[in-house]
Amino acid sequence: MRIGASLSLTADPSNKKQVGISGRRFSMGSYADVQTGTNDVWVQKGGNRMQEYGVEENGESRSEADKIYQAAAAGKSSVDIRQAAKVPYGYLAKDGVITYNGVTFVCDERTNSICLGDMTDKKNVLNIPLSGGGHLKVHRDNLGDLSKAIGMFSPEDVNRILRAIHQDTKIQSMQQELEEMENSVGESLQQEQASDEEEA
Repeated sequence: MRIGASLSLTADPSNKKQVGISGRRFSMGSYADVQTGTNDVWVQKGGNRMQEYGVEENGESRSEADKIYQAAAAGKSSVDIRQAAKVPYGYLAKDGVITYNGVTFVCDERTNSICLGDMTDKKNVLNIPLSGGGHLKVHRDNLGDLSKAIGMFSPEDVNRILRAIHQDTKIQSMQQELEEMENSVGESLQQEQASDEEEA
């Protein structure tokens, strides 16, 4: 096998013969261009990906990091740098509110939570820890709204939410049964007292 059989180079820098490797992107230019690294044709034809994304046609850099550096060097204080979200799914928020499928979540950075519904009555609010940190707080009256927006959450968080709702439903059912038992016991005691008073 001959090495370099498809590569045609000549040692003469003035020779403008084509430099080519068959089947590859690097296919045009002269030996001198390749040797000095000034093969503009290669960059125009695509170059490598870093050049493709980092250089505009006029040769100016267009990367975001370079723009931020240039703005900072020029003393501009309004450099747009995205900050990490302070609440779960905060990247979806706009002005502290996440709206998904018509359902509105309010972002609470103080508690690292997104809230759905009225948060004033803590007894009726489910506090569900999420996989990426932070919590989802949902009022029981808004569980129907939560089902409309369930597609916003990751599969792991969907499992956490469904588990929490299931557990809460069981607890609520048990509490209701206890209340009914207490009420029935109270009623039976009142009836016994009333009958005792009548007999006396």
